[in-house]
Amino acid sequence: MDSTAPLELNRLLLAPHVTDREAAWDELIARHTRLLMAVARSLGGDHDDAMERYSYILEKLRENDFRRLRSYDANVGATFPTWLTVTSRHLCLDLHRSRFGRLRVESGTDRSDSLRAVRRALLDLTEGDTPPDTIVDASSLPTDGLALRGDLDDCLKQALVRLTSTDRLLLTLRFEDDLPASRIAGILGMPTPFHVYRRLNSVLAELRKALQSRGIEGSDG
Repeated sequence: MDSTAPLELNRLLLAPHVTDREAAWDELIARHTRLLMAVARSLGGDHDDAMERYSYILEKLRENDFRRLRSYDANVGATFPTWLTVTSRHLCLDLHRSRFGRLRVESGTDRSDSLRAVRRALLDLTEGDTPPDTIVDASSLPTDGLALRGDLDDCLKQALVRLTSTDRLLLTLRFEDDLPASRIAGILGMPTPFHVYRRLNSVLAELRKALQSRGIEGSDG
């Protein structure tokens, strides 16, 4: 038994009999239904859309003798709820792509838009205590500024990789999916939207510091 994994997950994966396995499965889902439903609702649509995604998540988690659940590794740094959130979100996106093609979330953003939104948030964070060009937005640079934008994005991507999986998910939900803080709080299990904003500010400050350490301090454009 993996002592670092949740007890209900260990009970499921190590159950010796079908009846024990079904009971453990029911326990695991009951414990995490709120999280799974929050993920299912996060992509928009009505109640039926959310329930379809929720059912699809359960189907895929059970598939091939719980293959996906067996792939969870607590030693890689993510807690089980965070891992389950990320996995469930990917499943919802897979379901959408299988039926409608590439997902354009309610805000219509894509990955480049989310990077731009993070840059904008970093810029907003600097206003009031340092000059606005300390962290460059670079969303509308002229041709001779494209190299600067590329350097900025490369450094930003490297800084994002070093964040915890929970913080990366937080940024994804806010800047890629454009979800309100109230919905993010429900998905990540934070007590209130205030806690979401506080953590966002902390993560953005960490990214800003990482960029400054790489010499991203200004622009002529």
